[in-house]
Amino acid sequence: MTAFSYDVPLAPDSADRGRTGARPATGEAGALLEASGALAMRVDIQGRILEATEATANLLVYPHEYLLRTSVLDIIALESRDRVARLLHATAQDGAPRRERVRIFGGIGASGWLDLRIVHHPAGTGEPSLLLFGYDITEWVESERELTERAFLDPLTGVGNRAFIRKRIEEYASGPDAGQPFAVALMDLDGFKNINDSLGHEFGDALLKEVGARLEDIVRGRQSVARLGGDEFVLMLDGLEAEADAIRILERVIHVCRQPFLLGGCQVRITTSIGLAFASGAMQSESQWLRRADLAMYEAKALGKNRYCVYSPELDRRLDEQFQIEQSMFEAVQNGEFLLHYQPIVWPGSAQVCAVEALMRWEHAGKEIRPDVFIPVAEKNGLIKHLGAWALRCACAQLAAWDAQGIHVGHMSVNVSAVQFLHPGFFESVRNAIHDARIGADRLVLEITESALMTDPKAAEDLLMSLRALGIRFAVDDFGTGYSSLSYLRRFPLSALKVDRSFVADMVDSPHARTIVSAVLSLARELGLVAIAEGVETDAQGDLLAAQGCDLVQGWRYARALSPVDFELAVTDGSLVMGQGEVFLQRVA
Repeated sequence: MTAFSYDVPLAPDSADRGRTGARPATGEAGALLEASGALAMRVDIQGRILEATEATANLLVYPHEYLLRTSVLDIIALESRDRVARLLHATAQDGAPRRERVRIFGGIGASGWLDLRIVHHPAGTGEPSLLLFGYDITEWVESERELTERAFLDPLTGVGNRAFIRKRIEEYASGPDAGQPFAVALMDLDGFKNINDSLGHEFGDALLKEVGARLEDIVRGRQSVARLGGDEFVLMLDGLEAEADAIRILERVIHVCRQPFLLGGCQVRITTSIGLAFASGAMQSESQWLRRADLAMYEAKALGKNRYCVYSPELDRRLDEQFQIEQSMFEAVQNGEFLLHYQPIVWPGSAQVCAVEALMRWEHAGKEIRPDVFIPVAEKNGLIKHLGAWALRCACAQLAAWDAQGIHVGHMSVNVSAVQFLHPGFFESVRNAIHDARIGADRLVLEITESALMTDPKAAEDLLMSLRALGIRFAVDDFGTGYSSLSYLRRFPLSALKVDRSFVADMVDSPHARTIVSAVLSLARELGLVAIAEGVETDAQGDLLAAQGCDLVQGWRYARALSPVDFELAVTDGSLVMGQGEVFLQRVA
């Protein structure tokens, strides 16, 4: 709405009257102003009201006589008073009209809003004055405020949204508390998808509402809560003296989220993972703080969930390293930078080689990148499926090449990642690798972790049975570190258990580790499975394993992983002595 801007006196003789005896506007123009219901008055440069319409008195809920004895500045809210006074003087000096939205106080104490226009009135024979026109825009301002508030609220939970958190951080950066410590915490509900899938989205929405309410109870006061979407909430924590203050709040959040939620008669329990980015000093953007908190949150999830993790620059360094590795990895596949090395698997007593394990290596820009660094990246970006299929083909072809050279390696072990194992094309890739190399399928042993087998036990069983029908055999890799149930040892067609290197490393000095190794070896014997210990690095470890009846061992104590050429040279010069692999094959048939 726009204000009236008549540049006419409110009464024909207004220029000849002083403040005493001032009366309402008359004439046609005055009638129009009265009919408009808007504010219309003439004031002097200091804001003293010289004339005013009856409609103005009604709008302001003041007696008309009172208005003519006061100043327009007296009815304007304090925060706008100086601003309006400056506008009055400026308009009187240069004659240019001005416009301002101002809050006013009415005669009964209620406040409202005016769209106020200030126009210069020619002096004529009297003192120069100003004409003020204004429309009541209170409803419009309130609607605007309501819409603004809604724009900062999450419609489901009633807490803030991302725009609200952005506004809070920006206000903190430019306000009187700028430079004071604050923290941004990003939290995610562990297993929320299971609740949606099991109970339905209606229950999931109810849970989010309750979580929002609990968070507001915890961080009431100056702190703020917002929902970014899905099951992610963010806390803006200010008024802190140290990082420990923020951590105490997060510990309470974790505790409160663990308490049961009653949803539609069902008792539901969840946990949460939280990342904390603590700041003191130079301010950065909201997106930067959320990014840091997000990194820390995913670190908390990686560490087992139901916990918090504090951001550190190390998380950024690791992320940058992973990004660089991922970008280099795509080119490395095309450039043939990946290769296989082979670690001998031997009998602990004679150290004769009966088999090898194929281990992937990556040489990039003159240096070797460790498998524990690039394998997780390959699993995440999907390249592991291609790398795994290549490793199978390469390992089978190498076994055939050694056969042709008269170097008889009993069997070839190849590691299979969980992502690769669950891929629909895995069966075909294995069958093709054996067929192309023209080796016996019973000479290929696939090493699979417990967790990969138990991700989908029924699908794993079907796949293993199909592969076993070809003659392929399976070893459980890293045994003892994964799934807690041993029922799968009866369910799946397994041939060997590999004792995890962590137990082997500690068995000399730790009675507990020795007991675990002994138990695994006994379990393998009772089930008719071959026991293979990996990571054997010392004579003491090898002697203990031999004494406990371990079938096969591998590790630096006997030989490192070797390139095909180095492996062949070691066999030729007698560093490696080949044994009769058929003994192993008969045991696991």
